[in-house]
Amino acid sequence: MIDTLNIPALEEVIPLADHLSRQKIFDRYRQTTGALARTHWQVIYLKSQGKVVLDIVDVTGYSEDFVRQIILRYNEAGADNFIEDGDFPDEIKSDYLRKSSELDTARQAQQEMLTARIPVHPELEIDAFLKTATELSGDYYDFSLSDDGVLTMAIGDATGHGTTAGMMVIATKALFKDSADDSNLLNLIRRMSKAIKRVNLRSTYMHITLARYHQGILQLVGAGMPPLLMYRSETQTVEDIVLKGMPLGSYTAFPYEQLEVSLNPGDTVFFMSDGLLDLQSPCGEMLQLDRVRKIFAETGSRSPGEIIAHIRKAGIAWRAGRPLRDDVTLLVLRRSEVNG
Repeated sequence: MIDTLNIPALEEVIPLADHLSRQKIFDRYRQTTGALARTHWQVIYLKSQGKVVLDIVDVTGYSEDFVRQIILRYNEAGADNFIEDGDFPDEIKSDYLRKSSELDTARQAQQEMLTARIPVHPELEIDAFLKTATELSGDYYDFSLSDDGVLTMAIGDATGHGTTAGMMVIATKALFKDSADDSNLLNLIRRMSKAIKRVNLRSTYMHITLARYHQGILQLVGAGMPPLLMYRSETQTVEDIVLKGMPLGSYTAFPYEQLEVSLNPGDTVFFMSDGLLDLQSPCGEMLQLDRVRKIFAETGSRSPGEIIAHIRKAGIAWRAGRPLRDDVTLLVLRRSEVNG
């Protein structure tokens, strides 16, 4: 006999009225600046992605009643008239203000925690850029420079968005800081993956590339990130470096592989998160790797700062005012020219 007393009740599914397309809902969410209006559009955006009420509660931290009323008001009043706070009970308003304050505090704390000082290395020029699409970053980059000049770097992109992705980023940073001195990159990525698996952040994983530079050799291990692009100064050509691997936290015993490449004076390596590749034009076309490769090749011989500025300018022109759909991280590493 089935014990029906121990079977959880199914959540009532609330449909979302077809007032706007999914893309227009996302545009409204990204373009809205007021705290109250932005909260309303965040709920509607998540609902348009197929989330149920409990999913939205998990992502935002708002109460079930608050989320449910926003959806119902949107359905009844339409996209232009549903943002009103007068009809919400005082306890829901209080919950909204508390959650908004907590999210803002979390955002500020994460930004301070993730700020990575770009190291000074006698053989390298380095620059980096990170732009978040939502309140909490799901992208991450970091450095660790040993006393003997060995530079270890990480650039990562957590799956999903919102608070869980932000927690994954913080956990990854802590693991990297604690273990970056491991002499073997394969050991490092395995240790990080096992630890993230134990944390169990509910189907949230970390895509990451680990890199280590020492005396002209760049060691690389990848876990689901886009290809690296390398500009060879001697031939003035761009090479793709593809690193295959499952994201951290998915499989504890995945057989990661390490790749070593020589980095000659004047050579430049470009690391990116997939937020750059996924930038969309006004007609919905993604930027994609082929275009990014050409953009990088145009300035591959310049300084990392100039390269990042050029790529950012091209990305802004490509999306032509459309809001970011995902975080974008750029990291450029160049081996300095031999002087004299």
